[in-house]
Amino acid sequence: MEVMERIMKSIDVLVIVDTQGALTSNDLHNNVYLVDTNKFFGSYQQGQPELVTNCYDTQTINWRVMSINPGNDVQINRFTGEMVNMQVCVPKKLGTVQDTFWQGIVQSRGALRRYQYSIELIFNGTKTLNFDPYINVRG
Repeated sequence: MEVMERIMKSIDVLVIVDTQGALTSNDLHNNVYLVDTNKFFGSYQQGQPELVTNCYDTQTINWRVMSINPGNDVQINRFTGEMVNMQVCVPKKLGTVQDTFWQGIVQSRGALRRYQYSIELIFNGTKTLNFDPYINVRG
């Protein structure tokens, strides 16, 4: 894949949550599973809470969340952490009521390295929990 083609391709990250397990244990670490669409590009720790999503400068990343438990609502509430504080990628909420997602554009200004970020999830409109995956900006 050519460099321009890789940069133009957006990355989709899916956050899958065992909402009953998270609410019972008050913990996301053993109850959240992340996957992305990079496939052979090399993201690693797929299916774990600390997914490392490899990306390039100017690439778009989309995040969505879903519950594996029917009847439990979970939504992304906000993003914080190093990735946001350093303005490397500042996701914004987009979409419709039926298809809400968060989107950010990677803008590392040449600082090619790994950045940790935190996703705060809100359960049933009241309870919040967070976890800390990574993006890895490559050249």
